Amino acid sequence: MTAVPPTAERPGPSPAGPAVPPLPAVTASADNSLAVQVMAAVRRAVMAGEMEPGRLYSVQQLASVMNVSRSPVREGLLRLGEAGLIRFHRNRGFEIVEVSPSDVAEIFAVRIALEVPACRRTARLASEEELGQVRARWEELHAAAATGDLAATTEADEELHRLLLRLAGNGQSVQLVERLRITTSFLSVVAAAALLPGADTAAEHDVLVRAVLDRDEEGAGAAMHAHLACTAERLIAQALRARRTPEEQVGPLTGQVWDAAVSGY
Repeated sequence: MTAVPPTAERPGPSPAGPAVPPLPAVTASADNSLAVQVMAAVRRAVMAGEMEPGRLYSVQQLASVMNVSRSPVREGLLRLGEAGLIRFHRNRGFEIVEVSPSDVAEIFAVRIALEVPACRRTARLASEEELGQVRARWEELHAAAATGDLAATTEADEELHRLLLRLAGNGQSVQLVERLRITTSFLSVVAAAALLPGADTAAEHDVLVRAVLDRDEEGAGAAMHAHLACTAERLIAQALRARRTPEEQVGPLTGQVWDAAVSGY
């Protein structure tokens, strides 16, 4: 991990964490198990700023608000724990683990290594029908952004990225990027105040999608690189602020952390 100069320390987990926010009841489906839906619900709560690092949450309480037994909740939380996203405290509950600025930088360095060549490959090899799918996802992103619905815009953004990866023909990269996305979503400040407005999120993809539709391989790769680098720097800065880094240091440290992660690639 890239070293980040020390900032104010976050206190240990609160012994009496806040109530778990209202979460949807879940029902197992052919597509997703209860455990997977529990993971998704916790992720959404973290993204919305409703569950925070440094607070203890009860497994029983989470099961109760989701109207499921403790078993699928424990299974879902264990999977998140294996990914390093939550930490269990024996007989006390669990807490969300803070994603560090260096974690964010390294995750986006990996995403660039995967998604930039995939985007070039999609621009080169996609059929006309597949390019129609890209256009449709792009239009769905703009439609979601126009409603002001942050969750819908985020989902449309992710669907567009998944499609561009999938059309490149490497299923492993789709799964790996999905896991990386889940990790960055556990950066607690990835909430409405930390993200671009929906219209700006959609607009960030315009150059990228137009290059893919025009079969401009180099332009598509360059646009994907620029988009991911911009997103990385925005989230690294928020991660630094979450650590109470003085605002005048956020810009320089963001550049240092990002440069260290991508130098030589």
